[in-house]
Amino acid sequence: MKLLYEFYFFVKNHKKNYSILNLAAQLSYRVLLAFIPFIMLIYNFFSWFAQGLNDQVLESLKVLFPGFLDEMFNTAAANAAGPQTSHWANIVFGFFILYASVCAVRSLILTINKVMLIPEKRNYFLVWGLAVLYLVILVILILVVFYLYIFTQKISTSFFEYMNLSDIFIKFWQGFTLIYISAIIALLVTAIYMYTPSVRMSFFFALPGGVFVSLGWLSIIGLYEAFIKNHLQIESLFSSLEGPFSLIIVVYVFCIILTFGCVVNLFLLKKIGR
Repeated sequence: MKLLYEFYFFVKNHKKNYSILNLAAQLSYRVLLAFIPFIMLIYNFFSWFAQGLNDQVLESLKVLFPGFLDEMFNTAAANAAGPQTSHWANIVFGFFILYASVCAVRSLILTINKVMLIPEKRNYFLVWGLAVLYLVILVILILVVFYLYIFTQKISTSFFEYMNLSDIFIKFWQGFTLIYISAIIALLVTAIYMYTPSVRMSFFFALPGGVFVSLGWLSIIGLYEAFIKNHLQIESLFSSLEGPFSLIIVVYVFCIILTFGCVVNLFLLKKIGR
């Protein structure tokens, strides 16, 4: 209880330097510029490659995303045989996604630096270069995470069939998926907290913020998925103002949690006296 009391006053004093809500708003603006095209890219990915992927890979890919996007994946797979976007349009669209994503990563770098109260000593071009580098690393890590997930699923399926435990495999895999996604988010965010500031942070001091963000994001996704199922149809998520507006709020809350994770790390650093 005393720790929470100290944390409350720490956050209150921290707001005198930078407003977490304002920084999260700036970050969410850049993230939305990249997030909306990213959703469109996922849809096009399924439309372009659904015929070349087997059902097991498609289902595994769907599991890694929130459940309220399942209908979008099914629609994209069903439209795979229809007319596709031209190659030139895909190239232009790809460059736009790249630029928006780099801007989002750059905004994330500057935001974390501000929240951690670290003076920005890197020059303009270095920050842009780091944004490109971190984006490439992030994409590679996401691909590795996905293929590792598929490989683990195949190994687990064979093992459970060999042990005649196929009946409990679904429950096991649901639990494993939740733990896997939680751990991956925590580790990725921890790496972001370690390497994006001007001053490098150790793993153990960045980990609490990563765990906080992982739990916060999964909780928000669960609440939003329940909201979609009870109050919205998947069609209205993309065809009416109600769906996109709620999605914008979720992205903003995600950014608040991400910036607040920096405050958690900073509080622990101050608490220990480093």
